[in-house]
Amino acid sequence: MSSSTLNTKQCPKCHTDNPAPARFCRHCRYEFPEATITGGSLAPEIKSFKIREDKYWKGSVVHIEWKVDNANIVMINDVDVTSRSDFEMTVDSATTLTISAENDYDKASKSLRLSPHSLPSITSFSSSQRSISSNQEIKLKWSIRNFARAVLRYGSEEIDVTHKDYFKHRPDKDITYTLVCFAEDERFYEEQSIDVHVMLPVKIKFFEANKDYIVESDKVVLTWDVENADSVILYPFARDISSLNKYEVAPSRTTEYRLEARNMISKEEAVVAVGVRTLPKIDVEFADAISKIELPSCNVDLSFISSSMEKSKIDEWMTITPLEDISRLHFKYKIKAFGSALRKLFVKR
Repeated sequence: MSSSTLNTKQCPKCHTDNPAPARFCRHCRYEFPEATITGGSLAPEIKSFKIREDKYWKGSVVHIEWKVDNANIVMINDVDVTSRSDFEMTVDSATTLTISAENDYDKASKSLRLSPHSLPSITSFSSSQRSISSNQEIKLKWSIRNFARAVLRYGSEEIDVTHKDYFKHRPDKDITYTLVCFAEDERFYEEQSIDVHVMLPVKIKFFEANKDYIVESDKVVLTWDVENADSVILYPFARDISSLNKYEVAPSRTTEYRLEARNMISKEEAVVAVGVRTLPKIDVEFADAISKIELPSCNVDLSFISSSMEKSKIDEWMTITPLEDISRLHFKYKIKAFGSALRKLFVKR
């Protein structure tokens, strides 16, 4: 190599030879890098390219840092970052970043692999039963992946289940169990919940009528208060009254009403009776005949009527509580006897 070659350098823009100490090209005025004067390397140098965090998970925000010398242009995955030395990004999956640096003389590149840890995952969480009676034992089971710690929460309790995959319990009321699994960075976690319904025995607090007995054609209101029932049926109608707390009836005879309440584990019944006093039946034809009779102007001894009323005990009917149907039938016969006495009177007259 001649001494003239060692004492010159070529401009990368116009390829003109220039003296080795020259700072600018004598043809195009290109500014030579300092290394062309001092004899240093002309190639770009990527001194560092790294991620700041030691551990990170899917969905994490990470910080990327780099340091590059002798470069006019710096790109990361085709994004110009020449004026920067770091940036942050969200890592949703494994990916590769490539930084490239170039100048007028050469190029350099370097890659960085981002591999986030998988997030905690509950693959299954179940209960042996979802509806139980009070203090019945249930068994919770689960399967978890990619976690550092796990807890089970219910009510005001929290227990560590990191090294367990099941839990037995006897709840005495409705309850929600929540399983939570954490990554090493506990900002990242997953949780699932299970509701368990505790069924209590059916309880009829009261079942009553607003009247113990009525006159025929009158109305009665039945009311009740029932707890823990899935269905409530009123007999003799066999009617579902689960959404009601009162019901109006108009019995034509003495009637026994039965309330039946039940759920999956129990049944309870209550009974209330309403007595009915039937109204006396009037013979329409006989009443019409009496209205057409013309009585002469005379003194008539009606004392026997009082005697007949005494025998029929009509005043007693107005004050007593109705008895069985046979009692009402007996009273009906007495009314007919009283009517017969009246007819005989007017025939004799």
